[in-house]
Amino acid sequence: MKSGFKTVALLTDFGTKDHYIGVVKGRILKELNEGLFVNFIDITHDVSPHDVKQAALLLYFSYKYFPHGTIFLCIVDPGVGTERKAIIIKTSNYTFVGPDNGVFSLIYEEFSNFKAFEILPEKTFQPPFSTTFHGRDLFAPAIAFLLLEKNLLTFARPILKKSLIKINFPCPQKTSYGYILSVWYVDRFGNLITNFSQKLAKKPFKVIVNEKEISLVKSYGYAKKGEVVALFGSEGLLEIAVNQGSAYEILNIPEIKIVWL
Repeated sequence: MKSGFKTVALLTDFGTKDHYIGVVKGRILKELNEGLFVNFIDITHDVSPHDVKQAALLLYFSYKYFPHGTIFLCIVDPGVGTERKAIIIKTSNYTFVGPDNGVFSLIYEEFSNFKAFEILPEKTFQPPFSTTFHGRDLFAPAIAFLLLEKNLLTFARPILKKSLIKINFPCPQKTSYGYILSVWYVDRFGNLITNFSQKLAKKPFKVIVNEKEISLVKSYGYAKKGEVVALFGSEGLLEIAVNQGSAYEILNIPEIKIVWL
């Protein structure tokens, strides 16, 4: 029997209206022996339905703030019930569990020496099981096995890294004057989060949105109400924002340029 305190962080598109995420947590607990306390942390269950790219970004924004040893269960799985693999990604500090559909693409970039495993359905499924709810019937038992520190090779097999599905997240496009940016994510406030990292800001620059220069500020409150501005947000990425408004509603997805001064 394993005992102690473990953390499982969950990120899904299940929402909270239905019973799905509660059942997944319940199934994990049902598989465990007594004496093991699990701290479930909900990163979000409001990923847009089937939006694997959004899930990959939210995981990337989140994972580094969790204690080492955290297990991440990420289920945005439009291919549930098909031949897509169910995988476990082991890094030096974290474990990631979910479908092989690109949801861990940015994790692969962060941890070059990760190890990949395919969960063996015959070792996790217990009749009766559903082909449409792998969160409950396949991933939850696998999470329980990890929490119990079962030998990974008793319920999974190693797979080649090159076999994993990856989503392309474009880097800023270099130009003679600076960069052309892409919008990676739009948050609930309508902030347009770009792919320009603060690490790339090696010298002074100006931000051009739809051919018009906008102010670069330290935080939202330094702008006038309704003003469109640029700033580096909490993840160190350049955002286009509107103080007390939505940049997305005003601009949709605009053309954004960095011009060196």
